[in-house]
Amino acid sequence: MEGGQFKITAIIQARLGSARLPNKVLLPLPATSNNSILKIITSALKQVDLIDEIFVATSKDKNNDGIESECDKLSLNCYRGSEEDVLSRFSEIVSANNSDYVLRFTADNPVIDTGLLLKFINNHLIKALDYSKSEGLPLGCNFEMIKSTSLISADKNTKAAYHREHVTPYIIENTTNQEVFKFKTLDPINNIRFTIDYPSDYAFMNLIYSYLDNNISHCLKDFSNIIEKNSWLSKINNNNYQKIKAETFNEEIDAILPIAKLLELNKLSDFLKDEKQKKYNL
Repeated sequence: MEGGQFKITAIIQARLGSARLPNKVLLPLPATSNNSILKIITSALKQVDLIDEIFVATSKDKNNDGIESECDKLSLNCYRGSEEDVLSRFSEIVSANNSDYVLRFTADNPVIDTGLLLKFINNHLIKALDYSKSEGLPLGCNFEMIKSTSLISADKNTKAAYHREHVTPYIIENTTNQEVFKFKTLDPINNIRFTIDYPSDYAFMNLIYSYLDNNISHCLKDFSNIIEKNSWLSKINNNNYQKIKAETFNEEIDAILPIAKLLELNKLSDFLKDEKQKKYNL
């Protein structure tokens, strides 16, 4: 199936109000360059012929004015909508632009392997899926693709704050026409954080980009080669933890147990295990 039969829109959700690393999407990468993290993401997406248009979706909050300014500088489409209701931003973009499919990205994940992305898109189109996501790539490098009608339907049918903040959960919960596209895990980088949440994540990305050439887009193999030769790099941000949205008490226990073990909080670990075994639901 040819991608040109459909209009595919890439939407990058972005904000500047991060408590852990404010204004991170506008930070240069590497720090000595003029390339913002947002520019790196959009430059990679522009190389993918199957993508017809790119939007940066942020909110109307004045704190995000800098994102619109950066979009103007880069000649990017910038859509500003609700601060908390991210699903409505996506739905309004695809409705106004008659998109058939949406690729969802976040502005704190600068590493996009365009070759792998093409394989992912083609799989979605060939199977005419409503929703697909990839697995097997390092944190911050996987993909999501959504049929626009499914996204618009989600916007119309759910009022749950969790669904509206995180865009795709309602679709995942309510469609059978979906798939997990599994990439082969990439040693030695399958456990590396390529997302930027903490200052140490940004430090790691700066160091690893200093080993790369001036090309703004790179494949994951490039990063893998660097880590293989400089394994110490992987220790810079390996103690950072990904923020999760737990639905149950047991999910929160599963999230906190590895941290308790790492800090050798044995009594807390034992207590949490006991509570999980009781299936105690607060």
